Amino acid sequence: MLVRRAFISVISAAALFSAPMASAADFDWNGTWSGKGGNGRTTVIKIANGKVLSWSSNGQSQKIGGSAVGKSSVSITHAEGAKVTLSPKKDGTVSYNWRGTNASSSAILKKS
Repeated sequence: MLVRRAFISVISAAALFSAPMASAADFDWNGTWSGKGGNGRTTVIKIANGKVLSWSSNGQSQKIGGSAVGKSSVSITHAEGAKVTLSPKKDGTVSYNWRGTNASSSAILKKS
């Protein structure tokens, strides 16, 4: 009985920890993502075919120094060094986190 209970616990834990990764691995990044950050700025990021096509903040195009679109996140580096990370949420939106030298901001972006 104890062995069976331990086995069920292990299986349940494996299912619990693998479920969030499975949804992130299947996430579709293609599209236009937009939202308003805690700093009041509107952000728009366009992604297609595994590439970040554009990024704007308050209508101003941002210079992209580099980017990577992965299965579970997107990273963008501004030409001047600030870093952006996008992470999928269970409801289909993405969490946007921007980190500069002396500031940071976050937002929830929706696909339009």
